[in-house]
Amino acid sequence: MIGWVGAFTAFFAATIACVQTDIKRVLAFSTISQIGFMMVALGVCTSRDPHAGGLGYMASMFHLFTHAMFKALLFLGAGSIIHAVHSNEMSAMGGLRKYMKITHATFLIACLAIAGIPIFSGFFSKDEILTACFSYSPVMGWIMTGIAAMTAFYMFRLYFGIFWGKENKELHEAHPPHESPLSMTLPLIVLALITCVAGFIPFGEFISSNGQAYYIHLNMQIAVTSVIVALCAIGLAAWMYMRPQQPVADRLAKTFSGLHRAAYRRFYIDEIYLFVTHKIIFGGISRPIAWFDRHVVDGFFNFLAWGTQGVSQSIRGFQSGRIQQYALVFLAGALLLVLLLMI
Repeated sequence: MIGWVGAFTAFFAATIACVQTDIKRVLAFSTISQIGFMMVALGVCTSRDPHAGGLGYMASMFHLFTHAMFKALLFLGAGSIIHAVHSNEMSAMGGLRKYMKITHATFLIACLAIAGIPIFSGFFSKDEILTACFSYSPVMGWIMTGIAAMTAFYMFRLYFGIFWGKENKELHEAHPPHESPLSMTLPLIVLALITCVAGFIPFGEFISSNGQAYYIHLNMQIAVTSVIVALCAIGLAAWMYMRPQQPVADRLAKTFSGLHRAAYRRFYIDEIYLFVTHKIIFGGISRPIAWFDRHVVDGFFNFLAWGTQGVSQSIRGFQSGRIQQYALVFLAGALLLVLLLMI
């Protein structure tokens, strides 16, 4: 169940990332998709093959490690780009490779890593996940290979849209793009170098499901297949988005306008969430409970307080502290007793 939920999560988030135009939103849904990859790897730990089960656990942790490096590089790169053009939208970008050489090179390294291209770190960790998936079930293996292709596609759609594609010359003339200062580019360079070498760390010798060393061995058949699929996805992204004009992408968006609109709106998850929380939970459940609390619960205790105060106000005169009043009451009581005895 964990594996299939993870696979659906990876596919669902990757589908949304394929059509977003806000670069940080693309990276955010990419992160959700990659977490889905990690959960799939944990889910296939239930394989009857102990070797495959241990591989799934190690691969999940390995991808968590490598993903931290290249996704941090991508988000910092996005910050550098936004700093240069003062916008999150891809329409304000295009052709930035001419103005931001360091950011361009480091962002490309991160894209190659997350796409699973050798020799970058993402290739090694994602290949281990795919190997574990194929060991568990060929169906799961091919599904995750397809989602890995989607990852390569939407990341290079992002890359080509930012650094190639159609340049927004009017905006760039008004606010010329520029490379970020050293305080921003130095972390990019450091993370890019880590992304290039992190895959060669013998991760399984440090982290394993049973505490014993796990030696990583590439499955060449799966590795070659995943690389070919990733390169095909990158080629498709280049064909669709590298040129200034994007007729194929525009035609597909018009042909499948309903699906494109739904994916762009994150399949209306935000609207569903707001409807459930505001209309059903807040409006249909919380508001009646709040009314009951204010008018019934608070009203009952307010009534007790009012009644207690009223009674105390009525009998407070019996304890006035005046001797004359006490003597008068004592005499009146004695006379009343005498009258009752006489009757």
